[in-house]
Amino acid sequence: MEMIERENNSIQIIDVIGEVDLYNTKEIKDMIDEKIKQGKYQIILNLLKVPFMDSSGIGTLVTGMYRLKKYQGSLKIVNIVGSVAKVFKMTGMDTHLEIFDSEEEAVKSFK
Repeated sequence: MEMIERENNSIQIIDVIGEVDLYNTKEIKDMIDEKIKQGKYQIILNLLKVPFMDSSGIGTLVTGMYRLKKYQGSLKIVNIVGSVAKVFKMTGMDTHLEIFDSEEEAVKSFK
């Protein structure tokens, strides 16, 4: 798994590339923790290039969402496709997490 960081209107965007599972979810947790330490509480995770995510990945996203809420921040998810979308739907997280079809929609939702 690889993560590419960028910024759009002071909103942190993390492009996740590759499978997300029990063996690498700590990398996502650490990235969110690092952003919190930097005082950056508005984060978008772009999952367009994630072909697979297991339940531990979903759990990491939920934990990150709650950690950011402590600082009046939020975590938004964009571009879930294929089997990843199925996992979100099966776990009910598609209604729990803030999910958007595009990065532009997610960025606008912060305002």
